[in-house]
Amino acid sequence: LNLSMVMLDIDHFKKFNDTYGHQQGDVILKGVAQIIKDQCRHIDFVARYGGEEFAVIMPETDLNGATILCERIRKGLEKHGFPGLQGTLNVTASLGVTEIHELQAASGAELIKQADTALYVAKESGRNRLAIYSPDMTEQEK
Repeated sequence: LNLSMVMLDIDHFKKFNDTYGHQQGDVILKGVAQIIKDQCRHIDFVARYGGEEFAVIMPETDLNGATILCERIRKGLEKHGFPGLQGTLNVTASLGVTEIHELQAASGAELIKQADTALYVAKESGRNRLAIYSPDMTEQEK
């Protein structure tokens, strides 16, 4: 039995709020949440995790399945035009993904830390991309 987790961060979200206002930021947050939910299965758990971060927990999903889902979400966001007062706004996101296997005894905190570490690598590597957690990602990279 596998379980995967994704952390997603909207790229440059502060810039949207600073440029277009918090109401526009709310439109983007709601739209991103809907795109994530639309790509997930009914057994997946989607949650907002802080300001512009989202978490997705995928039961019975290995890393390959999680990676496919992440790319669908990333590409869906990239293609979606968000309505703005001054025209269409484009939004991208960075994603970090990790998994645990049936035989691993990882805590929830460890799972979050791994997904967050991978997310940071995705952001540091240029944003609008997915990074898969590996044990050789060190705290120095984070």
